[in-house]
Amino acid sequence: MKLVNGSETPAIQLAALNLLSRFSDEQITKRLLVQYAKMDARLRSQTRDVLLGRADSAFAFLQEIERGTYPPDEVSAGQLRQVAFHNDERLNAMVRKHWGNIRAGTPEEKLAEIRRISNDLRAGSGNVAHGKLLFEQQCATCHKLFDDGKEIGPDLTKANRQDQSYLLVSIVDPNTQIRKEYLNYVLVTVNGRVLNGLLVEESPASVTLLNAKNERTTVGREDIEELKASPVSLMPEDLLKKLTPQQVRDLFQYLQQK
Repeated sequence: MKLVNGSETPAIQLAALNLLSRFSDEQITKRLLVQYAKMDARLRSQTRDVLLGRADSAFAFLQEIERGTYPPDEVSAGQLRQVAFHNDERLNAMVRKHWGNIRAGTPEEKLAEIRRISNDLRAGSGNVAHGKLLFEQQCATCHKLFDDGKEIGPDLTKANRQDQSYLLVSIVDPNTQIRKEYLNYVLVTVNGRVLNGLLVEESPASVTLLNAKNERTTVGREDIEELKASPVSLMPEDLLKKLTPQQVRDLFQYLQQK
């Protein structure tokens, strides 16, 4: 635990957090909660992943939200989805109280969202340079376009980007069609840790998942209680909701350039 007290480099602290995530220990939870306020944004995000990966530590962290120690928007939508994988009603109740219902949108809601964004796209033109910055912020952590980004999700360079309707549906409703190689798997360990990501390697001895942060986690078969494919894409549904109409136009201008 001394490795995450702020005296070490960020790289060492991140490595220490990754190691600590393997253990179910109340003392680890308490110490991480003490150190949390002193961490920078990246370490805080990684610490939330560790804490929310187990039901008991997730409850301890969400109690800090409950007390007003940290604002609800401290937790990302992806991390809230991680909480849902625990299927723990006490956690679900706290999530509903502070964030509402975290669920996939209905077909009607998605259709309304597509129509709204289509109207925004027709209302003006976009800026390629601004769109490139938005792509790097919103999409490049998982997708590659030309020479930018990661290849966790499909390479957008070869995608049908000129078809605006296809592109819009793919972003608003990423669960419509998920190719086999991009299925999101949920793994539960025998000591209660929940992980999710792409199944990138497997052998008789272990499996390796790749999460949306481009982090690989290998788990031995003897430590796995459950491993199953999820119908929910690793890509969240609400990527465009946080953008202004002009930002949406900028992003699409960049995505659709030849």
